[in-house]
Amino acid sequence: MSGIAVVDQAVILVGGQGTRMRPLTDTRPKPMLPLLDLPFVERQVDHLARAGVTTIVFSCGYRPKEIEEYFGDGSSRGLMMGFVVDPEPLGTAGAIANAESLLHEGDVFVLNGDILTDLDLAALVAHHRGLGADATIALTPVEDPSAFGLVRTDVDGRVIEFVEKPTADDLIFGEPYCINAGTYVLSAAARDAIPKGVQVSIERDTFPLLAARNAVGALASDCYWRDIGTPASYRDAHLDVLAGMVSFIPSPGASWVDDTATVDPSAVIGAGSCIGPGAVIASDAVVDGAIVGGGSMVGEGARVTGAVLGRGVTVGPRAVISGMVVAGDDATFPGGLVIDGGAIIASGATAGDSEAR
Repeated sequence: MSGIAVVDQAVILVGGQGTRMRPLTDTRPKPMLPLLDLPFVERQVDHLARAGVTTIVFSCGYRPKEIEEYFGDGSSRGLMMGFVVDPEPLGTAGAIANAESLLHEGDVFVLNGDILTDLDLAALVAHHRGLGADATIALTPVEDPSAFGLVRTDVDGRVIEFVEKPTADDLIFGEPYCINAGTYVLSAAARDAIPKGVQVSIERDTFPLLAARNAVGALASDCYWRDIGTPASYRDAHLDVLAGMVSFIPSPGASWVDDTATVDPSAVIGAGSCIGPGAVIASDAVVDGAIVGGGSMVGEGARVTGAVLGRGVTVGPRAVISGMVVAGDDATFPGGLVIDGGAIIASGATAGDSEAR
């Protein structure tokens, strides 16, 4: 990081229901899903604190108590933390406006609560203030922007156009395809442009409005960036951390096993595996490239490859679970069951039952 960002406050948007992450989010908000030994959102808090942020406001919607009870007032981390809950869905900009009473008039970082990045926040602030922008958007390059929104800038780094879900006809050969990376700096003037108490999208409403005033900057970065919006991306985020790709999260090695987990000496834990607290891996079991949530049990001779298992999941003896299998908390895989390929097992359900998928 190029220095300490002179922005001391941030809003983290954690209001979404995480529908694409179900069934993992049936029983907890997406930001509280663990990334190794800590909830994902705590990784964002750590990144902000390293940049000099001292006040963090969580703009909540779905299951807010779990986030508030976990962090409290922030004093144990040397921070000040506040929480607001949208009375109804207010959109990304509306959720920021709902947090305004807990902010001062200076600039504020805004982070989408499902983005893992080691973005240089100080560089983003320097670009924002160098332009005199009201709002500045972090950008990340992609090979194919069609599933996102293309952001075009002038040579000074000021936004000149937003192209939502661009088609081939919208693309210019040779141009860098940069998309909104979900981290912003907003001045008080930008926040004043958001109407209060109504549903407003910062991407579709606020930024285009401000860009028409020539007041939006953007900074592209080749830093690490991942949208953790699906179980597959969530699994891949673990692989990235294990590979040392996220600069501020130390890699524990090729795999990670919590100190409180129990792994039989005859079991095999393959590369890319993460074993949560209190989990039990029985004799002759194999876990390879899979996430096994806290308190889960992988039975004798069972094989789990590439799956994502929530908390308290039971994999019976000699069951074989392979591929993008996602199981919610307290799901069960009967002994001897074979699943080869994708499957979704609801929280508390038994694989193979009609209601499990």
